[in-house]
Amino acid sequence: MTDGVPTITFVRYQDSNLSGLLLTGAEMGQAILIIGDNLTSVQEVWFNNVKAILNISLITNNTLFVTVPRDLPSERTDKIYFVTQHKDTVKYDFEVIIPKPSIERMKCEFVPEGKEVVVYGDYFLATDFSKIKVFVGDYEIPTADIISVEKTILKFKAPPKTIKGALEVRTLYGKSLRSKDIFRDERGMITNFDDDYPINPGWGRPDPATFRDDPQYALSGKYWRLAGNITESNAGSWGQLDALCFHYWGEENGKPTGNLFPSDPKTSTLKFEVNVLQEWSALALIFFFHVQGTTNGPMWDNGYPVGLWMPWWTSTGVVPYKTDGWITVSMPLSGFNKDNQGGTGMLSQDFPPAFGSLTIVLFRGGKQGLACYPEILIDNIRVVP
Repeated sequence: MTDGVPTITFVRYQDSNLSGLLLTGAEMGQAILIIGDNLTSVQEVWFNNVKAILNISLITNNTLFVTVPRDLPSERTDKIYFVTQHKDTVKYDFEVIIPKPSIERMKCEFVPEGKEVVVYGDYFLATDFSKIKVFVGDYEIPTADIISVEKTILKFKAPPKTIKGALEVRTLYGKSLRSKDIFRDERGMITNFDDDYPINPGWGRPDPATFRDDPQYALSGKYWRLAGNITESNAGSWGQLDALCFHYWGEENGKPTGNLFPSDPKTSTLKFEVNVLQEWSALALIFFFHVQGTTNGPMWDNGYPVGLWMPWWTSTGVVPYKTDGWITVSMPLSGFNKDNQGGTGMLSQDFPPAFGSLTIVLFRGGKQGLACYPEILIDNIRVVP
């Protein structure tokens, strides 16, 4: 050790091939080289408020080798602090580069007040909950309502039911872009089974008993429950599942003539919340859109384009599917280009011609599944831009 204080000239990479590149910042875990004078006077090096590990054999009068600490700072000053044995401190402007948070998606876009909202993304970094802020629209989630923070998963209590909007996450290291998904998104709502309940009865409509509002499961009132026995003999054909069918004709339920939603179908996405309580391993949940005021006969033809959701079928074959509570499913309407067997060879057109009525049915899908008794809850069927 020497007396006096150090002088810092510049910082560069330790890699000799990059020695010509001077640094004003580096990522956590990056090995850097400090160039200056009287560096042997340095006893401690701090990045923000995190102390680095020093190896005295890698310190000379003019060079100091060090690695930016991997620990997350609880305060951001964008400085390196060089501390001498006499506790004199020299500051040097230097940013520890920590990416700003990014939001990928929400597990479920509709969550009752006080229940757990789960957000997936990256760099949700905070040493304590006071160092992270979460917004739903302009509403800031109270710190006390933040449940947990991990690098890729953020959980908080759902705000009052009137609060809705895009999410934003802020940390010491920046703020995310507003989420593309909207919390409690009511745009293009076709039915939530409440505002238009009872849905006009008639052929193909579910028995009123299939609309439930059990507080143990309800998101915001009623939901539709599909349940039935799928045997090996009917897995992949019509079989005895007539009750697992839902028809929604717009003109019969107060919708104006035309599409059931205002956005352009070619650039829109069908969304709904689903809770699969019992394992599902056969048949597809098929979505047919068609013209108002006509029969749904074309919807049953193999040549009519539909959308299929069949999460039990994977690249490795059948994997019985159930969810851990409610999730939001997104199906871009541009993908409604399959027949009800999951193929394209027999299609008469590559996109539904109209969106004035909707049929949902647990039906073929084109893959042989396994016998099962699925129990599927559905709510908030909507189409968003």
